[in-house]
Amino acid sequence: MKISSEAKVGLIGIATLAVLIWGINYLKGRNIFKSTYTLHAYYEDSGGLETSAPVLMNGIKIGYIEAIDLQPEAKQPVGITLHIEESYPLRVGSRAVLISADLLGTKAIRIESTQKEGKLNDQDTILSAVEPDLFSSIGEQAGPVMQQIGQLASSLDTLAGTLDAMLSSDASQNTMEHLSAISESLKTSLAPGGSLYQSFNNLESFSSMLASQEDEIASMTTHLKSVSEALDSAGIDRLTDELFAATGQFKLLLEQLNSGEGTAGKLIYSDTLYYHLAYLVADLDSLVIDLNENPQNYVRFSLFGNSQK
Repeated sequence: MKISSEAKVGLIGIATLAVLIWGINYLKGRNIFKSTYTLHAYYEDSGGLETSAPVLMNGIKIGYIEAIDLQPEAKQPVGITLHIEESYPLRVGSRAVLISADLLGTKAIRIESTQKEGKLNDQDTILSAVEPDLFSSIGEQAGPVMQQIGQLASSLDTLAGTLDAMLSSDASQNTMEHLSAISESLKTSLAPGGSLYQSFNNLESFSSMLASQEDEIASMTTHLKSVSEALDSAGIDRLTDELFAATGQFKLLLEQLNSGEGTAGKLIYSDTLYYHLAYLVADLDSLVIDLNENPQNYVRFSLFGNSQK
């Protein structure tokens, strides 16, 4: 069967058109030979995301951005259409995170999958999120730093003004004059013949004397150590314990005397002995008086040696 020239031209044209279509889609990151399903995600800002941007999961491209639409009245006005290869089914609860794919800020979508039951179907809406890029993070962190630098510069400016005012005032001039006078006084005192010079010389002489008397000081220290050891061996601790014990007993005796307990306490605090002694003294006084007045009642004597009772 002979194919006409017109048919050959038509076939070549169709093949060329097919290759052209495939090449254009390939350059756009699309593979027309793989089946896909469509998901939708919504954001407040696209951040510069473009159509044909890759959709990544674990660093592997699993789809591409088909379209980006704007709906100004919506809460999240930017709607993005994702085409995901059917060989990568996503579970319910997965998120489409808008990220920067490189340092130049090229945007892409990263899929964060979950382990929940159930799969997303064609035309479903996937959860969305935005990951701050490097420059945004640097800007957010640089803002407070720049503010602190501004405050520091203002503080330094104020400090410089204060120092300038202090240095230009009369009080600062007087302070500098006083410091100069103190410096001159120290210089004079440290010069040969000055008071501080003499004090340092005396300290040096005293140090030399101590160095020359090192043996005597060592001997004195040894003697003190011997005396301490002798006191320890003399039973100072035992004597101290005995003194404490005697003090305790004396304290107990005083407590008994104060409380009126025991013989001594009763002698001090009881008046019975006092009254008995008073009666005894009164009886003795009466006896002496009666003896002086009536001695014959007690003593009888005779010149002839005969005594009668």
